[in-house]
Amino acid sequence: MVLLKHRFFILCICLLILAGMTSCFNERSPKKPGDNTDWLTPTEPSILIENLQKAISTLNLNNYRRCIASENFRFKADPTLTANNLGLFNAWTWDNETQYFNNLTQASKPINANNSLQLINTRIINISSDSLELTADYNLSIYHQDTSFQSVTFAGLLSFQMKRNRQNEWQIAGWQDNKTKSTPCWTELRQHFFAP
Repeated sequence: MVLLKHRFFILCICLLILAGMTSCFNERSPKKPGDNTDWLTPTEPSILIENLQKAISTLNLNNYRRCIASENFRFKADPTLTANNLGLFNAWTWDNETQYFNNLTQASKPINANNSLQLINTRIINISSDSLELTADYNLSIYHQDTSFQSVTFAGLLSFQMKRNRQNEWQIAGWQDNKTKSTPCWTELRQHFFAP
């Protein structure tokens, strides 16, 4: 009889434990494609650049947007191309940057593993403890599916004005592009994939 009571007691404890653990077995909703995977908190400028390179190689819109300051962001296009596109780049903002990158992402599916951004001859000028300017030559490869635009490699000289935001994370607040070779530059990529 004592053994039967003992078994009943153990069975009751097991049932209570199982009832308390039901939340462990609840189904979790899967992560949406494009969630902020591989994002590192950009407490240093080098981490921000790493995040930008990953966002470009995977064409991750969410991470790309996080690299760029949503308030007061300005893009300055290559001066030789701006003359032919008066109005397009005069007031280029974070919203324009987001729209261009989203259009590029849609035109690049399936995503190619050879997408990349390389920065060469990087130079940093510290302006203050929470602001700096980074200048570098770049080589950009984006393998899109838009047959009306044959270029997949781009090169030039970029200049980032980088600042810390309210969360003490580095972001790109300003971006200037300059064509340095006969190869198309990043301004041309933006120009093609931006549609108002």
